[in-house]
Amino acid sequence: MTIAKTVRLGVAAVAIVTLLSGCITENQATPPAASSSTAATRSMSAAEEAVARIPGAEFKAARAWDGTTAYVIATLSATDAFSGDPAALIDYSLAQLASQNEVDRGRLVRFSFEAPGQNADTTKALLASLNIDSARYAGGSSLELANQDLDDRYGPWPAAVPEPPASLITKG
Repeated sequence: MTIAKTVRLGVAAVAIVTLLSGCITENQATPPAASSSTAATRSMSAAEEAVARIPGAEFKAARAWDGTTAYVIATLSATDAFSGDPAALIDYSLAQLASQNEVDRGRLVRFSFEAPGQNADTTKALLASLNIDSARYAGGSSLELANQDLDDRYGPWPAAVPEPPASLITKG
């Protein structure tokens, strides 16, 4: 009788563990993208370094959280040393962000462009010229970019690695 009871307890324990294992999730900050299994890995730092090759430009992006909602916070900076087209710089930087597959965009991209003469309104106008709709994020100086607009412009995440436009290449 004790063997039968032990077997029943063992079967019940296995069933409970099997059921509970479906409830346990890995604590993963960035879920893998559906297409990332076929794409080569490209890091966020590679995307940032590509933008940094443009004189006077710097791009930083990272995972952020709003409660339990994941998103990306991205900041593009340009100094007086940048002499190119600001819309082309924004476009190239966001294309670089779309091309990396280390950090998915989550629900949105929170974007800031820090450059001489730039503010949220002028950045919003530059984004509109690229057919990317934006809204002030929580009433602050950064802008919320919708993933659909980014997908429409750059392709599904992760997108192809962009070449720098001629208007951003300086000789020297």
